[in-house]
Amino acid sequence: MQNIKTLIFDLGGVIINLKTDQEWQEEDLLPNFHPEKLQALQQQEYFQQFETGKISVPDFIRQLKDIAVDESITDDGVIHHWNGILKDIPAHRVDLLKKLAEKYRLVLLSNTNHIHMDFIRKYMQAEFGEDILQENFHTCYYSQEIGLRKPNKEIYEFVLKQQGVKASESLFLDDKKENLTEPEKLGIQTFLVDFNALKKHALQLLL
Repeated sequence: MQNIKTLIFDLGGVIINLKTDQEWQEEDLLPNFHPEKLQALQQQEYFQQFETGKISVPDFIRQLKDIAVDESITDDGVIHHWNGILKDIPAHRVDLLKKLAEKYRLVLLSNTNHIHMDFIRKYMQAEFGEDILQENFHTCYYSQEIGLRKPNKEIYEFVLKQQGVKASESLFLDDKKENLTEPEKLGIQTFLVDFNALKKHALQLLL
């Protein structure tokens, strides 16, 4: 990790703790939505389209209500199950971001969606009294706002160009190995974060 000036962070599993995909499926999605219909939507890349802003929140909620086990499910019920994957942001991680922000330009790069971000913003306000992402990151890039998602190389090229930073002076931190391949090809330094386990000692070399 040489000559780093910019740190590019993933959000889920790195800053905010999540359930694993399997836990989310088993606890929140499969009991409440017809499995074969969920699978059909996955095969159509419906959820990726939602993550890149091609599907509106009302349309998304309507679609999930159509495949819900409970035919009288409310919009809030759908949102509750959809947000079931989201857990907490430990205070020590916020402290770590504040420390890093003193030395580096911090950029956030996340595959997410409007429903999850609405929940996360409300959670941060209740827990910390501020939007800790807005406060500590120079820029936040969300897939649903920029129409691009990881692991496609275009999203990394977009961030480098937008920020006007050199790939070689940037470090990208993500908890998914497949998201590190394209940044490495572009010359970005990478760091695989253990899922839900980012702590100060892991980034000691940066502090």
